[in-house]
Amino acid sequence: MTHKKKVILSKQPPLLWRYWDFVYLNDTNPIEAWYWALPEDIQDTFDTLLKNNQKTKLPQQWTGFRKYLHGGDLQKYGVWELEFKGQDGLAHRLMGIFDGAKTAIFLMGCYHKDDNYTPPNALETAAARASLYYQNPKQAKTHERTVKKDI
Repeated sequence: MTHKKKVILSKQPPLLWRYWDFVYLNDTNPIEAWYWALPEDIQDTFDTLLKNNQKTKLPQQWTGFRKYLHGGDLQKYGVWELEFKGQDGLAHRLMGIFDGAKTAIFLMGCYHKDDNYTPPNALETAAARASLYYQNPKQAKTHERTVKKDI
């Protein structure tokens, strides 16, 4: 008599989104500088947003995903906008691009009200960083953003 072992297949954990900050070659990380300039409650809101969106299948289903931006290099490189609000009432925005399976590159953090961005050159800066990332990879690099689990 032989015994057959019962094999139980378990589901693989879902592939989580990975987030990367755009970094200049001189190691200047503009996303990190933007993040640390935010009030602590806004940082917590942002961290929670990343944590919650990490398991989302499609980026268009992310909480706060606004749209793909149009015009010139913004459209050419598929720059998108993520929105979140904190207790300060400001519409905080993060602009980024996708590069591969569940990989988001953060390019620019800013504020938005009506048709105005702060800083005023936010769209141009996001487009320029996307261009550097794709066209001149030797002029840009990335640093993985750690998602805080204890938020």
